[in-house]
Amino acid sequence: MLQVERELNSIIVDIPQKFRTTILQYAKLIKLRAAKGELTDTEYLDEIPGMTESILKESNTDRSEYSETLDW
Repeated sequence: MLQVERELNSIIVDIPQKFRTTILQYAKLIKLRAAKGELTDTEYLDEIPGMTESILKESNTDRSEYSETLDW
């Protein structure tokens, strides 16, 4: 855990002050979600049957296989 804290601190030092409020707000949101026992986005998607496999399959699909226009 100490390594994670060191890495966070080293990252924050390099972020301009004007963006640090956003980091703080996001950290508070994560803390609130954790306190409520909510799942992370990854955990949520992983619980949907077939979702992990679908994401992995699509991530390996060549972009040329997709259309430039939306059909919806």
